[in-house]
Amino acid sequence: MSGIEAIELCFSYGNTMIIRQATFELQDGEILSILGPNGCGKTTLLKCINMLLKPEGKVLVDTIDLRTLNARDLAMLMGYVPQMHSPGFPYKVIDVVVSGRTPRLGFSVPSEKDYEIAGNALNRVGVSHLADKFYTQLSGGELKLVLIARALVQEPKVLLLDEPTSHLDFKNRIIVLKILREIADDGIAVIMSEHDPNLASLVSDKVLLMRSKGDIIGYGNPKEILTPDNIVKVYGLNIEIFERGGSRYIFPIF
Repeated sequence: MSGIEAIELCFSYGNTMIIRQATFELQDGEILSILGPNGCGKTTLLKCINMLLKPEGKVLVDTIDLRTLNARDLAMLMGYVPQMHSPGFPYKVIDVVVSGRTPRLGFSVPSEKDYEIAGNALNRVGVSHLADKFYTQLSGGELKLVLIARALVQEPKVLLLDEPTSHLDFKNRIIVLKILREIADDGIAVIMSEHDPNLASLVSDKVLLMRSKGDIIGYGNPKEILTPDNIVKVYGLNIEIFERGGSRYIFPIF
């Protein structure tokens, strides 16, 4: 299989089970959204997929077992965009993005070609005009797009994002999701955690629905998984679903 496969991932903090038997597969060019309430284990699952935590079970990328890779080789397969990132120093945006080339450079100094790749990545996410701006001066939406560009210059097979639309206004949420859809259409497998089932439905090929303590309620096509019964199980909300123009919209019933 060309893509990523997770097989029976389990993870505990002490005696507290956080992830229970998470299994899924995603082909190149597809988007998987991990949905669930706060504290259900979405971020932990992403860190298990990325081997930042060491789960039971295994993760395969193009049949390669990620447990067998060192950090550098793993970074050349998988890009990771964290939920929160506080700029510490006033580096220029282009230098922040080119730092994503580190796994491919080793101890070498970035070349003109590396800066060209970084510039192309900024252009790819629509913020090439920020290249010479200081990283500490970015808005929340600009910061997310720069971090995505930094992950893209790793040239990963898989892109992981922890709540990429959090803390963004409505317009910037849609901009980020459209860019992620375009990135997937270029052949990269994209896995993201998300809070809003409607936003996830707009761009996702598959969803994985979690509730507290890492229980997996469903995995598959959004239309099949994001049902009224499953939403009640996960969020405790009664909903109605409307369809228009091929899209589905989920509304809570007050």
